[in-house]
Amino acid sequence: VKQVEGLGTTVDVILVNGSLRQGDRILLCGMEGPIQTEIRALLTPQPMREIRVKSPYISHEHIRAAQSVKLVAPNMEKAVAGTPLFIVGPHDDVDELSKLVMRDLEDVKKRLDVTGKGVYVQASTLGSLEALLEFLKSVHIPVSGVNIGPISKRDVIQASTMLEHQREYACILA
Repeated sequence: VKQVEGLGTTVDVILVNGSLRQGDRILLCGMEGPIQTEIRALLTPQPMREIRVKSPYISHEHIRAAQSVKLVAPNMEKAVAGTPLFIVGPHDDVDELSKLVMRDLEDVKKRLDVTGKGVYVQASTLGSLEALLEFLKSVHIPVSGVNIGPISKRDVIQASTMLEHQREYACILA
């Protein structure tokens, strides 16, 4: 999930099976709940280039598995990297798909200390967040909050609230 000049917020996806089309409605996991949006553009890098290298992209109306693709769609700022994406068909139950797409993030949130005391953990993807939480659990360090993406002012403020309770936990592990 990243900002690209001229495109807005984009998501790099590895399309494992199926296909994607411009105009498809998709459902993504978001930090504040499921995100339903419509694909504006499907972009791939130039031949023999990586998607991470800054160069002009090739626009497609339809992409088939298996390849990497950059999705351009509105309202993806809070999307969680490393989680599945679903295409919403005309006969699909959006509520059921929403539960499926949010399941991985909910599993991670269950590991938080309900007392609200502990360190604040920040990671770039859900997988790296899970690995860090598992390590902290093994060394008996409580976690009060988590976030995915770059560290923001809000994250620093949330971590600093530990100064009032237990100073040794007033930090962000990223």
